[in-house]
Amino acid sequence: MIHSTFGEQPDTESPSSPSMEISRLLDTPASDNQLQDNQEQLVRNSNSKRTTQQQSRALVPKRKKRWRPSLKQIRDKNQRDTDNSLLLNLTLDVNDLRQQVHDCLVQKSIRETRLLVAREQFHARSLLSVDGFFKVFRHGHPGALKASDERFLTGLLDENIGVGGDVRGRVEFYEQWRRYKQLFNVRHIRNFSTKVVNSDAGGCLIECTGEFEGQVTVAALQTVFPNSLHHDALVKQVLGRSFVCPTKALISIDGNGRVVQYDAFSDVFEAMSKLLDFDPLQVVTLMADAAISEGSMLPPVDDGINQEQGGGCNQEESNGIAVSPVSNSMSFRSSIDFILS
Repeated sequence: MIHSTFGEQPDTESPSSPSMEISRLLDTPASDNQLQDNQEQLVRNSNSKRTTQQQSRALVPKRKKRWRPSLKQIRDKNQRDTDNSLLLNLTLDVNDLRQQVHDCLVQKSIRETRLLVAREQFHARSLLSVDGFFKVFRHGHPGALKASDERFLTGLLDENIGVGGDVRGRVEFYEQWRRYKQLFNVRHIRNFSTKVVNSDAGGCLIECTGEFEGQVTVAALQTVFPNSLHHDALVKQVLGRSFVCPTKALISIDGNGRVVQYDAFSDVFEAMSKLLDFDPLQVVTLMADAAISEGSMLPPVDDGINQEQGGGCNQEESNGIAVSPVSNSMSFRSSIDFILS
């Protein structure tokens, strides 16, 4: 057999092979560092076991100790529960009262609104009734009333209507209008304003401001201004003269829409003052002992007075019949002669 010349070694283990080295290391006693590492490893393992035991012990719920409240704590708790219940009930009662108050305020507002609307409607009806009344008497007392006007006045005027002072009754009311027509020959009545000045649950008070056109008649001088008959010049100056008299009327209407009081104020003094050019002596002479009572009430007309003298021709004027100036002046002259005779 030929061996290689490259010096191949025989197939025997050398004394310094790896397997031998491992065996040597295993058989060699451990050094100090290795012992220390082993001890530390043992300590870590022990701590790890203790931590694991503590964690597992913490996961297990502890058994709570049974607690029993004292008698004072029980009384305090019961008192708190009672107070809380009382407070809750009071709160509910207060809220209920607030709701009731709110509902009452709403109902009050609705009622006031309804009353206001009803009152405004009542005022409107009352004003229309007053306008209708003065439409019937726009030329003073009409004498013979139409059937429709009579029905209207019967429904409007109360049977015991107050006219002035202690005078009451529908008959006396018509009589005063008739006397104004006879004594002053009222031709036209105008109202400048009609308004409600007071109102309550019992009715309303309406004020009417205006004027009426009239004429000084023989009956007026003899009945209303008797002192003028002693002054011829004054009689000649005023007899047959037309004048405008300011008026104001306070009309009381009850809750049923009926006129229960009619207070008229005719400023005859102002009218006569204008007629006499505000001559104080003549005005005083004419108005001395004037028969005009409270509420501008006129006295009854004497049946013996000739109404046609100084007044009959004016009735024709109010009816639209033309009267000649010559006949008119002759009538006035005869009236003066009649008064002074």
